[in-house]
Amino acid sequence: MQRIKIRTPQGKSLLIFGGDLNDLPGLLPAGRPFIITDTNVRGFYGERFPEAEVITIQPGEESKTLSVAGELCRKLLEAGAGRSSFILGFGGGVVCDLAGLVASVFMRGVRHGFVSTTLLSQVDASIGGKTGVNIGQWKNMIGTFRQPEFVLCDHRLLSTLSDDEFQSGMGELLKHALIGDRELFYDISRSLEKLYERDPEVLEEMIFRAVKIKARIVARDPYEKNLRRVLNFGHTFGHVLETFYSIPHGTAVTEGMIIAANLSVWAGELPGSELHMIEKVFETAGLTSRHELPGNVVSMISKDKKGEGSSINFVLLRSAGKAVIRKMPLDEIEAFVNFYREKEPGKLNNKGR
Repeated sequence: MQRIKIRTPQGKSLLIFGGDLNDLPGLLPAGRPFIITDTNVRGFYGERFPEAEVITIQPGEESKTLSVAGELCRKLLEAGAGRSSFILGFGGGVVCDLAGLVASVFMRGVRHGFVSTTLLSQVDASIGGKTGVNIGQWKNMIGTFRQPEFVLCDHRLLSTLSDDEFQSGMGELLKHALIGDRELFYDISRSLEKLYERDPEVLEEMIFRAVKIKARIVARDPYEKNLRRVLNFGHTFGHVLETFYSIPHGTAVTEGMIIAANLSVWAGELPGSELHMIEKVFETAGLTSRHELPGNVVSMISKDKKGEGSSINFVLLRSAGKAVIRKMPLDEIEAFVNFYREKEPGKLNNKGR
């Protein structure tokens, strides 16, 4: 078992990797917690829940709405929750986003923690204190920053994930390596077989190292004023693809990273040889799905949270393991999109020259 502590102005958050569900009672405060989970997770692990009031949502991105958050608050009230209550989000990214948001606004804020059950949430979604729900096609437009008191990651829970769900999380694992640790990127690429076998020891090591990158960034920039923006690598294009094609978040972000890496070459930041190496690792990992960018992609990007007027803050790569934030005019993004639509993946030269 390995632990990381994140300290921010909001408080401390304890991240536990390689833990066990049997460790959960020692993390919870006295009294019955209120568990927010989804029907899939409850079906797999409901018998192992601690004694609690359990509130269940439907799985999937469709539940990430203000109306569902409001309904959860109503159910908490009806179940007798108050200002001293503790909310436990038990599930993947959607559950963690919703449970964290509800905990931050119910009674103006109550204590909460997470049991993270998917690779995507163990690597990213449950870590760092960002919460959010969507407004129509716009991702995470309403949310808060609120650190969970703890995040328990039992890697054996990943054995129940479908192959698609597991692969979705692999994209976020590689993302952390690409923005902050070249050696981790190499080590993940060398460990793909054991990762896909769901080897708990290998998962613990790779997830722990990836989250150390995020924890370091969050501690320095808890409210995403500057440095923390690098964690959005791949998300600007990824959110467009996720919304337009209704594909899983991790799959969309994986595609978004490949597009952002191509943009990095086009913008003169990333050598073409690095792009080729990155694409080769993604191909070996089976992360090769591609969707055509929709016609209104720039219009959708212009409404992204990272936008500033006629520009947007894009996360680009200078190499595998080193990211840079660059403000790019939307007309420059339009020019790249037009060029990218006409090229074969992996054949890009700087600005097409």
